[in-house]
Amino acid sequence: MATIIKLKRSETASTVPTTSNLAVGEVAVNTADRKIYMRDSSNAIVEIANAAGSNSFTTISVSGQSDIVADQQSDTLTLQGTGLTTVTTNAGSDTVTIGTSSGFSFVLRDGTSKTLDPSTSGTTLQTAVENLYVPFTTRSGASKTTLVLA
Repeated sequence: MATIIKLKRSETASTVPTTSNLAVGEVAVNTADRKIYMRDSSNAIVEIANAAGSNSFTTISVSGQSDIVADQQSDTLTLQGTGLTTVTTNAGSDTVTIGTSSGFSFVLRDGTSKTLDPSTSGTTLQTAVENLYVPFTTRSGASKTTLVLA
């Protein structure tokens, strides 16, 4: 005859055993969450298995910014480039590349278009935008059409 072994268990979602429920090395199951817990040698209750899966990421931190926290398994982290910043992906190598755009266009004073590649080395900004037509208004209200780079 087979012996049935029953672990300590809960059928209530989000119920986690406490140190008063488990001895060191003892295991408990939450059948609603499909998780297995144990009490380790430092007296902490740790999750040792999760059949429901886990979040793809937990916390993404950037210095000086708010943290992005995954609070459910279906959360998706979206990276967005703005201004001169681009974000490109390669699914084959699981790579995300964050860099500068390959160029932006502007119109010269003579009406021709030009593209400035900010990633090009060996070119100064002054050389790249020589004769750039940039209409703007000064603080005093005067209209200007020439931008001088020094």
